[in-house]
Parts: sequence; C-alpha cells; structure tokens
Amino acid sequence: MAPPGRRERPFSSGRFPGLLLATLVLQLSSFSDACEAPPTFEAMELIGKPKPYYKVGERVDYKCKKGYFYIPPLATHSICDRNHTWLPVSDEGCYREMCPHIQDPLNGEAILVNGSYEFGSELHFICNEGYYLIGKDILYCELKDTVAIWSDKPPLCEKILCTPPPKIKNGKHTFSEVEVFEYLDAVTYSCDPAPGPDPFSLIGESMIYCGNNSTWSHAAPECKVVKCRFPVVENGKQISGFGKKFYYKATVMFECDKGYYLNGSDKIVCESNSTWDPPVPKCLKGPRPTYKPPVSNYPGYPKPDEGILNSLDDWVIALIVIVIVVAVAVICVALYRFLQGRKKKGKADGGPEYATYQMKSTAPAEQRG
Repeated sequence: MAPPGRRERPFSSGRFPGLLLATLVLQLSSFSDACEAPPTFEAMELIGKPKPYYKVGERVDYKCKKGYFYIPPLATHSICDRNHTWLPVSDEGCYREMCPHIQDPLNGEAILVNGSYEFGSELHFICNEGYYLIGKDILYCELKDTVAIWSDKPPLCEKILCTPPPKIKNGKHTFSEVEVFEYLDAVTYSCDPAPGPDPFSLIGESMIYCGNNSTWSHAAPECKVVKCRFPVVENGKQISGFGKKFYYKATVMFECDKGYYLNGSDKIVCESNSTWDPPVPKCLKGPRPTYKPPVSNYPGYPKPDEGILNSLDDWVIALIVIVIVVAVAVICVALYRFLQGRKKKGKADGGPEYATYQMKSTAPAEQRG
C-alpha cells in the first residue's frame, strides 16, 4: 500500500528505458522483414509513389516510360520476397517508339545511320548522279508527346536541268532549238565566216556541257579576229611555223646566226590579244653568257655563291685539321728521337768510367801475386 497523499507512478523510472528499447527492437524487426525501394529502369517507371520500405509479399507495378511501348509477355511487376529482395524484373519488354518507314526516293537512296527507326535515329538522303536533292538531306526521328515522327518531309531527287547556253556574237552553238538541257548534255560552238580577209578565231572552250548545280561547265567562248604581226628577228631566222599571216595559237620557232646568241625564248605563240607570248626574241652578238641562278630573298635559301663559299670553308677547315695533325706527328717523332739520343749518349759516357774502375780494382791483386 502506498502512503496516503502520494500517488503511485504508472511506470517507474527504471522501467522506461527498457520499454523504449523494446519498442526500437520491435521497429527494427519490422524493418528487417521488409524490402527497400524497388529498382529503377531506363525504359519503365513505377506506378504510384515509391515508399521507404515494403512488406514481404507486397507487389509493385511498372509501366513503360514516355516514348516506349510494351510488348508481352515479359512481366512488368515485382514482389517483395521473404529474403527481403525484389523478385527479378526487367524493362526489356518496353521498346522505343519508332518513326514510320521511309523508302528510298526515286533516283536516290535513304541511309539509316543508326540502323533502326527508333526515336533519336537519323536518316540521310543522297541522289544519284545527274540528280539534285530538293528538301532536307538529313531527317531526325523525334518524339512528339508519345509519338515518334520525322523532323521534316522526305526530300526528292530531281533531274539536273540547264537552261540553254549563252549565244555569242559572230558565232553559234549546236542544238540551238533545244529549250532544256539535261545533265551532261553538251553543245559545240563555232564561229561565223568573217566579212573581211581575216577569219574569226574561237577564244575559249569550243564544247561545254550541263553540269552540277544546273550550270554549264565553262563560260561561253567568243569569236573575234586575232592577228599577230609578222615576227622578224635580226641576225636570226625562223625555223618552224612559216606563214604569211599569223592567227590565234600560231606557233613560231627561231634560231640565231653563227656568232650570235638568242636573248629570249626560241618559241612564241600568238595569243588572243593579238600579241606574241613570250615576246619576239633578239639575237645578240657574242658568246652566250654563263647562266647565273636567280637570287632568292627567302630566309634560309642559299644565294648563288653561298654554296661555293660553304664548300670552300669546308676545304679550309679540313686543310687546317690536316696541318695540325701533321705538325703534332712531327713534334712527337722529333721528341722521341731526342730522348733516344740522350739515352745512347749516356751509355757511351758510362763505358770508359766502368773500364777504368775495373782496371783500378784489379791492379793490386796482380802486384800481390
């Protein structure tokens, strides 16, 4: 019985820590019988909000993420097992959304870069020779909401066509009646007869063709009179290209008389501006001057005499080295002979002294005998 006026405590101070410890043990035992958060995947996500732990036997369900679609029969759920781990599950049943299949364009080819039509893929287009692309040459498979679509419409391959080539003054080209030319179609230009004594010359390419980008391969030529003056070389003579008149691309060669040399080129050509290229040469009296290579101002490039100077320097250095070696050899030989002479002289001087000493040492003995 408690003393009067004093109420009995429901729990004594000694019992409270034990009760707290029991509660914690109960909680830990309940956690140890649970699974942690379920696994995550790239292609599917958990349905509902995840919990910190799950009871044994509790089930979670997954669904494919945005941009993916499900194909049975793989399971999309898992269960907390007795060993506190989740039963195996994978997202292999979820496949990426795919863009519609696009065929090769007419007169072209569609190349699937990534090897599939899944979103994130690229489709490249090229046209056959003689055709050009109208539209985007690369399409991207993109995800719009939950559907995969291409970034643009498929392009087309159209035949390369050219407008008629330019007309020229004093001339014409073939197929002048054609209004549209296809790829590699060619025309040939020619000049009209000239009204005067000298004919027209065709300056430029006589044949051009319809090429890429719907443009002609070369600019149109022109027809005009090209006539170079008669080439005269004093103290020389013409050896080829003879003629009374010299028109476009006429070629002449020269040589000088004996005792003269050619100053200039021995071959000249009549160009479109009615001048000779190179200019008409001259024959000058005397022997041909020796050729000197041009002087270059580029750093590090040897000047004409620099190579000779360098070779001379090498010879001078080699000669100095040889002289030094020979001098050292001569000095060594002289020093050796000098030392040998000293030794021989010493031996020669020591011989009589030894003989005199020997005679002095033996004389008393003979007297005693």
